[in-house]
Amino acid sequence: MSWCRRFKGSVAVLVLLIPASAAAHQADGARTTQPSSRAYVPINSYDFGDIYKGELISQIFIIRNEGDAALRIDSFSTGCGCSVIDSDRVIAPGKEGKAELQVNTSGQSGHISKIATLHTNDPERPNIVLTLDANVLTSGDGGPVKGVVLRSGKHIGPIFLGPDSIGAFTTTEGKAGRTEFTISVERGNLKILRVETQHFVSRIETTDNGKSYKLIFESRPTDPPGSRSEQVRIVTNAEVLPYFVINVDATIRAKPSA
Repeated sequence: MSWCRRFKGSVAVLVLLIPASAAAHQADGARTTQPSSRAYVPINSYDFGDIYKGELISQIFIIRNEGDAALRIDSFSTGCGCSVIDSDRVIAPGKEGKAELQVNTSGQSGHISKIATLHTNDPERPNIVLTLDANVLTSGDGGPVKGVVLRSGKHIGPIFLGPDSIGAFTTTEGKAGRTEFTISVERGNLKILRVETQHFVSRIETTDNGKSYKLIFESRPTDPPGSRSEQVRIVTNAEVLPYFVINVDATIRAKPSA
């Protein structure tokens, strides 16, 4: 009888232990399946090579969220002379965003390596380091290279965009207005594939065997009076710069009354 009682007691202990173990296993499972963000940056640095002192250099870095929770870019840390001029702050799961770095080389000389750190909520990659490198050419006294007239505009990765990254025009109701940009391919074999715009008529003209482009944006004579502003995306075939953004602003004045 005593052996039987001891056996029954052991069975009771096992019965009590099994549910507790299962609960612990479920808790571990809940912890491992908790949604989290996961940042992936295909290219995290760009080298411009030789750049004249005083030129603007910039690059758009693509950031993909391969997790199942929103990726947040909470803040930035930048070195001297480098700034983050544009960035998505929240990137949804399965989507991609961008961060654009820019350096004004007016105060730079020789080889430079400028770093920006993006602080994220990715538990495995809380800090994303992005780098711009260049060799800033100067004259013997450290100033701008004598005899070189700098172009109006800026470098964006392998291209040079001029005369600015913002184009604006004013027209009158019933008449088409326009603004245009020039793009020079400085490195590689980048080609412009298309322009994504909602408010403007766009046209791409190619010269110099695809090494130079002219982008033209126009309003329509039928557009009503008012102001419109759009960030236009220019899509390319280059992995290092899948797209870049320019800003087009238009003001259409009402037709003067008779």
